Amino acid sequence: MVIVHRAFGKAYDESARLVRAAPSPSPARVMFLAGHIDFAVAMLDVHHEGEDELLYPELIGRVRDQAPMTEEVEHEHRLIKAALDAAAALGQLNVVTRRHLDDEEQEVVPLAAVTLTRQEWDALGKHGVAQIPRNKRDVAFGMILDPLGEDDRGYMMRVLPAPVRMLSSFLIGRPWNRYASTLRAGT
Repeated sequence: MVIVHRAFGKAYDESARLVRAAPSPSPARVMFLAGHIDFAVAMLDVHHEGEDELLYPELIGRVRDQAPMTEEVEHEHRLIKAALDAAAALGQLNVVTRRHLDDEEQEVVPLAAVTLTRQEWDALGKHGVAQIPRNKRDVAFGMILDPLGEDDRGYMMRVLPAPVRMLSSFLIGRPWNRYASTLRAGT
């Protein structure tokens, strides 16, 4: 979960920086950046949907003495949704999202680590992957792998199916590098 959170943090911080970059971007660049931001927001929605369906109910049901804390962090999903619905500035969304991700990592992840089974953790990951459109999976996985150090990247690669792992430079690396080049350099 922490690895996925890093991807969100980087995507939102980078998007805010790119949107503010001078000179004013061309209409095509604006469309690309808007599509990127929409995709990053949609992935956060998918992530939260999985947590709301598969994580929080289990934690609240099994660890009753921690239910108020768990419910509070879960409530932050609605605050993020409200910030999106209010068309908040990307910077404000980043503040709300970063606070939530930090709370989740400090409070929920340690509790979930000792409460959920391996199958339940895996179900959360599978839910997220299943919600990513096939034509966007290379970008999604590239976004996840991009901010990682060697150890975390190795961990993420090990959880991929063997054929995808073997062809990762073709299936993820090349498409992500093209996309990232367009994202970061506008080319």
